[in-house]
Amino acid sequence: MESISPVTNNQSRRKQKKKPPSSSSPSQSSSLKKWRSEKQQQIYSTNMIQSLRKLRINDTDPKPPSIPPRRDGGIAVRDAAYRSLAVTARGKTLWSRAILSKSVKINFRKLNRSRTGSITGNNSRLRKNRATVLSLKKKGLPGVQRKVKLLSRLIPGCRKQSLPVVLEETTDYIVAMEMQIRALNAIISAVSSGSSSAPPPDTHMLG
Repeated sequence: MESISPVTNNQSRRKQKKKPPSSSSPSQSSSLKKWRSEKQQQIYSTNMIQSLRKLRINDTDPKPPSIPPRRDGGIAVRDAAYRSLAVTARGKTLWSRAILSKSVKINFRKLNRSRTGSITGNNSRLRKNRATVLSLKKKGLPGVQRKVKLLSRLIPGCRKQSLPVVLEETTDYIVAMEMQIRALNAIISAVSSGSSSAPPPDTHMLG
């Protein structure tokens, strides 16, 4: 029988060693490229403009005198921006599905909610968020674990997810928000330049 030299054994063992996993998965890298592309920014800009037009149409519709006028225009625009971002993501991530489901619940509550109920609901929500942060500090959890829990509360849909899922969703959410800022800045600059380039109205002196 032929004897196997230790050199060949060492070489075979080196070949059998697994390669270290890469820092970013292929799906994560493709997600980063997608959100940084001009095509994705154009899709989001189109969705956002359509949402703003719907808000404008709803504001111009005649309402009965029993319904008070809306004063939360900034909040409505903010919600429209987040919904447009989730629609652009097509619900493929946890945070986009959470935003879409939350918008549906909010629209349902608005139909059966008075103005006083909305104010008390917002105050109770703020108190609940403060209580959760204070409870995490009082539990004496390790620093890393406490930060992960706080991070999972900041990213929509990641409250009860594991650390790898939270980190992957956070990366996708941050890149999507960066694209959102670029698109909104482009929309604002386009609107401001269009309004400034418009000719002034003709005024004629009488007399």
